[in-house]
Amino acid sequence: MTDHGGFSCAVTGFEGLQEEILRLRNANRERPETLDYLSWRYRSVADAPEPRVFWLLQPTGERVGMASAIFRPYRINNQRVLTAVIGDISLDARWRGRGLGQMLLRFMTQHLDEHFPRQPAFVIPTEAARRALTNVGWLTPGSLIPYVCVLDATRYLRTTLRSPRLAAAIARPLQDVVRALTRPRIPRDGALFLSNARDDSAFELVGALPPQECAMRDLGPDELNWRYAQHPHSNFVFGRFYRAGALCGLVVFEDDVLAQACTIYDLAARNAGDLGALLALLVRRSLAAELTSLRMAVDNRHPTRSLLRGLGFVARRVDSVFQVHSSNGVAEKIAWRVTQGDKDT
Repeated sequence: MTDHGGFSCAVTGFEGLQEEILRLRNANRERPETLDYLSWRYRSVADAPEPRVFWLLQPTGERVGMASAIFRPYRINNQRVLTAVIGDISLDARWRGRGLGQMLLRFMTQHLDEHFPRQPAFVIPTEAARRALTNVGWLTPGSLIPYVCVLDATRYLRTTLRSPRLAAAIARPLQDVVRALTRPRIPRDGALFLSNARDDSAFELVGALPPQECAMRDLGPDELNWRYAQHPHSNFVFGRFYRAGALCGLVVFEDDVLAQACTIYDLAARNAGDLGALLALLVRRSLAAELTSLRMAVDNRHPTRSLLRGLGFVARRVDSVFQVHSSNGVAEKIAWRVTQGDKDT
């Protein structure tokens, strides 16, 4: 595909081009990454197509733009479907604002339609990528909203009250309110056990969850193990919720010691009652750990929103949107369930 004064597009695999992918990616990101991270991110499940890397080439052949598609398992209407997750969208700053990014993403979309007609595609894009993808036919079915539970308001109050003693005096009753909201949801026979290590019994819980008519990232053992237990940078914590000795829920989260915050990436439970109990116990744990806040980002139609609000979580402004595409229209029609765990990280 050639256009825009001799610029062209091409598609390759990942192997053998790691250095070039890393160079172009890091040139367009505030936070540079490593080859170890890249190798982890482009790792595919055994039955998936190999990752595809789409390039924008100058007339001289220099690679000045890229995007990738890595096929990850999603559950769509209770069926496992390998979905093209789009990421690493990058364009050299010298060539922005000329329609070249749109040219690259149109080429990528046409390639996916032609070679992977049964595979839907999913992305959480930047604003610039969102506009370009919209122009080539991608749908934006929802947004990702951060819900935040303030556990200790002292730090926030100090900025306005300028009195540490007064800030602490006001913050303590607010903590009592948060504790009170958790109390009705925690059963006497419920307990939350935390571990930094992989736990296959907790992963296997996901296979026993009730079916749902929606599209959501597969939470099976292999996918959870790759995304969290094998992550090259982050140290995730796995929480197992038990009721009367039976495993009923799983949560994956990350503590940020410097920010004194906890971020939930994924959670699942056998029913809404167990999910509420799991969240309530995590709030109690975060209070005991003297964290400032607990955060979870979910899409604007996610069923967990009501539970979060009932525990004192407050919706903040939209963090980002997500977009989907499929040649057969499946991705555009289904309700998507998106969390922080869907981020291309």
